[in-house]
Amino acid sequence: MKILSLNHYWRIIAAGISYIVFTVGAFFPVIHAVLIVVFVKDQEGKQKKIRKTIQRLCKFYVDFMQFLGLMSYDLERLNSDEIKGKVVISNHSMLIDALFILAYVDDVCCVVKEALFRNPVTRLTVSLAGYIPNDEEDLIGMAAEKLAAGENILIFPEGTRNQYDTQLEFKRGAANIAIHANSDIVPFLITCSPRALQKYESWYQLPDIKSKILVRINPTLTIEECIDTSLARTIQYRRLTDFLRDYYLTAIMQLDNYTTKTDKPPPHL
Repeated sequence: MKILSLNHYWRIIAAGISYIVFTVGAFFPVIHAVLIVVFVKDQEGKQKKIRKTIQRLCKFYVDFMQFLGLMSYDLERLNSDEIKGKVVISNHSMLIDALFILAYVDDVCCVVKEALFRNPVTRLTVSLAGYIPNDEEDLIGMAAEKLAAGENILIFPEGTRNQYDTQLEFKRGAANIAIHANSDIVPFLITCSPRALQKYESWYQLPDIKSKILVRINPTLTIEECIDTSLARTIQYRRLTDFLRDYYLTAIMQLDNYTTKTDKPPPHL
């Protein structure tokens, strides 16, 4: 039987505390949403207030996890542009990736699982926040309207968490939205070493040592610098998806200690 260090035991306890705090904290947007419905008249005002509440809670939560010693994170801002009316993307290895983006980007519209709109706890919050369900028939059109209004669209090109750092099986959703809306792209790079909060892992399955998380806001990409925009639209979608995947693959492999050196899934899969 493997003997765990005191620090490992503490981090398991800290993870439990974090989940409890997150669960309790998840009700704050719900309560706030009810108050907004009652006291705020215009729809735009409702949306801005609930998104600001979500942003503050996400910032509190990632800082709280760091305070407990569950993990540590560094934020690198390589992007000096105003993030407004842009498609925000990221690689996706951890359960909490979205929290870092929501904490540090204003006025974000998320593409979320449709189940959140059916859940009685979350449906009012995600509806007031103006989020888009991932099964929406006119998802691309709705996203383009929001981008034109100056909102940011958050979408993970992989759709779900990857199983190792360089897996990066990008789908075309992010590229389709960016090209249709002729929107710039802000690529976040998020890495965790050693990897934690992965797909198929329980909350208490933590690495032997504390994870270090890098959150890097990379410079804005324009469509024109990524692909040839004179090509047919369907080819542009495919080319931009490939470009973004290669962009992330290069960025990850340039890190000194990216967490998986071979393209093999972890043993428990």
